Amino acid sequence: MNQKYSCIPPILILLLACLSGTAFYLYGSQQSLPFVPNVQSAEQPVRMKQCCECHEKVCHQFSKAPHLRTLRNATDADVINKFAGKEVTLKENGHTYSFYEDERALWVSCSGYPGPVRIEWVFGSGLHAITPVSLFPNEKGQSELLQHIVSWYPSGKLGITLGLNELAHSKSGIQALGEVSSHASTLNCFGCHTSYLGNVQGEIQTSEMIPGVSCVRCHLNGEEHIKAVEEGAKDLKLTKWNQLTPLESINRCGECHRRFDQMEPDEIHPANDLLIRFAPIGMSQSPCFIKQGELKLPAGKSSRFDCTTCHDPHQQASRDPEFYRQICLNCHSNLQGHAAVCSKESMQSQCLKCHMPPVNVHDNLSFTDHWIRIREFDKKRFPQFQLNNQE
Repeated sequence: MNQKYSCIPPILILLLACLSGTAFYLYGSQQSLPFVPNVQSAEQPVRMKQCCECHEKVCHQFSKAPHLRTLRNATDADVINKFAGKEVTLKENGHTYSFYEDERALWVSCSGYPGPVRIEWVFGSGLHAITPVSLFPNEKGQSELLQHIVSWYPSGKLGITLGLNELAHSKSGIQALGEVSSHASTLNCFGCHTSYLGNVQGEIQTSEMIPGVSCVRCHLNGEEHIKAVEEGAKDLKLTKWNQLTPLESINRCGECHRRFDQMEPDEIHPANDLLIRFAPIGMSQSPCFIKQGELKLPAGKSSRFDCTTCHDPHQQASRDPEFYRQICLNCHSNLQGHAAVCSKESMQSQCLKCHMPPVNVHDNLSFTDHWIRIREFDKKRFPQFQLNNQE
């Protein structure tokens, strides 16, 4: 991953302060509210099994969701099956990487590094990629992360880890294996892939860690909620997503999927391919998001557009284009007060192929571009970047 955007700012995970800022939009601005994930609090949060005692149906759905598999031990049988016994020679640096299992652990050897390295964890659910990582102490005894340069992709192939192409020139040393992150960045990276990190200064206490993004990462105040339920209180003290504003909602997703206010304003433009990976940033610039308050829907129903409009976070996202077309039609129609219909294609055609196309970001990987727009207008709206591309 690119070091600048690979993780959320350390200040969030360390809980030293709250980020806030004024949203930068193409069509105006809104006030951004802070959100602090409590992944390094002094006390362990509520475990998912406690949530499941009352919310069995949702928990059953969520057990298959990618968020719950964002961090797994490298000894996981599925992980071993995807890596052990496989070998790849990267075209980017010419090194050969061999993965193997030994004494119930996953290891990798590299032709450009003197000895094998044990892989302890993997980032990623496998929906886009699975990236091996190793932890080791620095000179101060603090945990630091080695993100390996080889990842597994849904095609079944091994290839260079997305964002680590810049390391390809490194022919020897630890960078032949991957990217080493500082202790602060290590906390951030694990913070996005866990529900709890533990409260030991200087190290990631894996015995206390809660891998994956479980209920408490999004629904805060778990202990207070359980107490309120037991006491029969009217206020159940639970964070409900539909009570957030759309901006608050995408910003909360953006704490790990990136927020627009973590970028410089001059970085937010269609020529910046990095934004393809960061859905909340693209959404924040989309007319569908910015102008949602202008719609007047029938029967007094208010319009709302955020990540959860299309994606139920409790289950894997649909791959059916028709599912998303129907969501588009909730706001786009010939009805008075609705958003305009497409001037080029029938509304029976698939909206995503033009307005949210998949973009190849890697030999083995593509992402859906969540900056929803009419792409033919890009040159007119961003002439400065067209000129820069010609220089």
